[in-house]
Amino acid sequence: MNNNLRSPFATILIWIWLLIICLAVAFPVLYAIIGSFRTSGDIQAGIDTLFFGETTLDNYPRAWNQSAVGQQLINSVIVTVCQTAGQFVTSVLAAYALVFGRLPGASKALVFFLLPMMIPGEVSVIGNYLTVRSMGFYDTVVGIFIPYLASSFTLFLFYQAFKEFPKEIREATILEGVGPFKFLWSFLLPLNRSVCMTAIVTSAIAAWNGYMWPLLITQSASVRTIQPGIKSLADEAAIDTGLVLAGLMIAVIPTVLLVVFGQKYLTRGLTEGAVK
Repeated sequence: MNNNLRSPFATILIWIWLLIICLAVAFPVLYAIIGSFRTSGDIQAGIDTLFFGETTLDNYPRAWNQSAVGQQLINSVIVTVCQTAGQFVTSVLAAYALVFGRLPGASKALVFFLLPMMIPGEVSVIGNYLTVRSMGFYDTVVGIFIPYLASSFTLFLFYQAFKEFPKEIREATILEGVGPFKFLWSFLLPLNRSVCMTAIVTSAIAAWNGYMWPLLITQSASVRTIQPGIKSLADEAAIDTGLVLAGLMIAVIPTVLLVVFGQKYLTRGLTEGAVK
């Protein structure tokens, strides 16, 4: 009897607590979205004018034209595409060689490839900086993505997926005279589409959100990517809150789209190896 009486009350408390958490998580996002369409005066006046103030569209074109944000957005697209493609190709080929190449000591080589996952990224920054600078890529867009054309995490994803691939299919393709590259392109990748999409989405998000390395390896505003560019915009226009929030939304929109459209692949791809 007591349990039945307490059950509805406990359920209400749980829903209230979840609602509070949702509001706490969503408020900064709502603040940025709504604030990007408000004047700085309305934002600084208080919550009432923030949510019910006058709507303006001037913040976005001003943010695009100020502090080379437009060029930095293009640079981010170039870096994201090149870095994601590089990680995909190198990881697929390396995982294929480790699983199907019949190489002696493949397991030991895998441990070597996965070592960067165990080392903080900050440890390798100085080495990457000196290497990229000696190659003449300092303060260039190429210098931003060239140290990250390979990824231990992406390699591990493909290695696990390829390792669980049915050996009977591989043996059947060998009997049919299918070569290694045709097997990879026509059988292995299509049958691991979820893992491929997971690798692409995770690599693209990491490349787009890079901040410390692009800030370190570049000096010119026209060469930097959008993340350090937004920080520079915030420093230049600290008083113009609406302008800064509009720039922030310009930087965030591609990441949000990647997560929204790639969410099902992320969930399926990260758990596919475990389910098998």
